[in-house]
Amino acid sequence: MQVSPSEIFAGYTFDITTNEIRIPLAALPGLTAAEANAATGNGMELIRQIVDRTHSQLASLAPTARPTKATVAKPNPSIASGVNVAPGTLRQTYNLAFDLQPTALELASEV
Repeated sequence: MQVSPSEIFAGYTFDITTNEIRIPLAALPGLTAAEANAATGNGMELIRQIVDRTHSQLASLAPTARPTKATVAKPNPSIASGVNVAPGTLRQTYNLAFDLQPTALELASEV
């Protein structure tokens, strides 16, 4: 199934005059205004919140209403390890998969 951007992000808009997409801060409940700030914010936290919101919104759909050509999975977090990792840090991974049309490398149609 194809899912519209507004099904994932409440209040999503596309301005045809400026070619800008807009996702309201309220559509990403885990993101603060400071983190979203264009000059001083945290771009990686913005990306994480977009991916996490996408996962939760898709998971809330009935299985028959979910896309099959683009999927987002969120396994349970694990204890992070390695150089420069603070003890007790959790690592959350996400698995994104997109079926692409081989000629244009665009998302495969859900129909």
